[in-house]
Amino acid sequence: MTTPAVPKSSAAASRSLWSPLSIKTFRWLWLATLVSNIGGWMHDAGAGWLITELTDSAVIVALMQTATSLPAFFILLPSGALSDIFDRRLYLMVANIGRAVVALILAILTLTGVITAWSLLGLTLLLGIGMAMVMPTWQSIIPETVPRSELQNAIGLNTLGMNMSRVIGALIAGEILRRTGSGAVFACNAISFIFIIVVLWRWKRVPEPVTLPPEKFTPAIATGLRFAWHSPALKSTIYRSVGFYFFSSVMWALLPLIARDLLEGDSTTFSNLYAAISTGAIISGFMQPRLRKLMNTDQLLTAAAIVFGIGISLTALVPVHSLALLTLAVCGAAWITVMTCSQMSAQTALPHWVRSRGIAIFQMFFMGSLAIGPVVWGSVTELTSIRTALLTAAVGVVVATLYTRRWPVSGNDKLDHTPSQHWQKPDLQIAVEPDQGPVMITVRYHVEPVKLAEFTQEMQLLGTARRRDGATFWQLFEDAQNPGQYVETYVVHSWLDHLRQHERITRNDAQTQNRIRSLVVAGTEPVVNQYIAPRQ
Repeated sequence: MTTPAVPKSSAAASRSLWSPLSIKTFRWLWLATLVSNIGGWMHDAGAGWLITELTDSAVIVALMQTATSLPAFFILLPSGALSDIFDRRLYLMVANIGRAVVALILAILTLTGVITAWSLLGLTLLLGIGMAMVMPTWQSIIPETVPRSELQNAIGLNTLGMNMSRVIGALIAGEILRRTGSGAVFACNAISFIFIIVVLWRWKRVPEPVTLPPEKFTPAIATGLRFAWHSPALKSTIYRSVGFYFFSSVMWALLPLIARDLLEGDSTTFSNLYAAISTGAIISGFMQPRLRKLMNTDQLLTAAAIVFGIGISLTALVPVHSLALLTLAVCGAAWITVMTCSQMSAQTALPHWVRSRGIAIFQMFFMGSLAIGPVVWGSVTELTSIRTALLTAAVGVVVATLYTRRWPVSGNDKLDHTPSQHWQKPDLQIAVEPDQGPVMITVRYHVEPVKLAEFTQEMQLLGTARRRDGATFWQLFEDAQNPGQYVETYVVHSWLDHLRQHERITRNDAQTQNRIRSLVVAGTEPVVNQYIAPRQ
């Protein structure tokens, strides 16, 4: 994949939040996403208010957020695998066409007056499935459209655009709700998909060049899970995110009830609160470059959680409309700060070959938190009160974030996942089929005794990389008959999987291997052997 060219005018402004828009492909995709998101947020506002008209149950109201988020937990990883296997542009087109059809059906049912609470939840669930299908792919194409130096600004622009669309969508939806009702809101959402489908159709995407056949669907899912399990950088990002989003989901889950019951308002109140959250997020988006100069990612995550806890507590304790607008704006700013930091941390933790699957796994936990949280907070509200649920979540978000500080993520942006391409294809003396296996690889090292502790430490890092890139087994053995000699042994499913390991090793991994080479006895080199199971 060629790195997108950056015009000279934008190179000088590479520290500007807006500089990625000078790149044509990113600009059109960003604008198309903005329009589509406006329609999506209009749907959320329209559905959020319509459900309060169709039922008095706090649990069913909270289930609207669950219907949007729960599909992601089950569909994101298969979606990420498909995105890594097939052409991402075509995949996005098909998924968005499906979402447009569902939105149109929802509009027709509502305009004809036959919509019910359960059919609204069901169609919202289908839209959630469509969203889950496109989420990892949208995130994974960002590095394809901008150079790495612009990645953080591009992610910031995406989150800024999302919140701009939330404000615009909430305001438009509020006016439409006041004049006509939710049916017209849903119709606008269906129309909003046209622009993004056209932009995707016209995008001349250049895929990453590959020399090996694509992975099959089921093994691709297993590979994504194995990568995530053996990637400390991605796991730390997940831990930090879940600690925040499970508790902070209370804001979205109970927002209709905050407007209707706590503030004794109407649909306009709800729309205003919705817009206030997004306004705070937009202001935070503009402040992100300055905040990143003052604090690292871990400090930003902690500060945002504390700010959110204070904001949601004041919303509960002082139920005044004007103050709620301010406190929820502060919560929106904290929410988007965590989202931007988390997305950047996830992006920089992943190489290209597994990007969609890795982002999908990250988003599974993100959306899972948003799916499970509302059920909890809706139940707490029914058993106690809105105020109790908000205060409990406020305490929880601060405690969880402070606890997860033990998994720092600030170093992710220093990882270099560029393929090192320093391995040469093994020179085999027998005929081997690509699917033949399993394959066992051994590497013998003769280590200086005084360097043994450093050697074993570096080997553990290399072992993590081997497992992450496809090894189903890895172990370091000491030769009992030859002191100072150690044998690294690892196993992969097939010869093709071993060749994929050659493509996947990164410059960071190559640096680890270079350090290991410096620890062996002078004049010796690691000796590599490959063993393959014979055909039965």
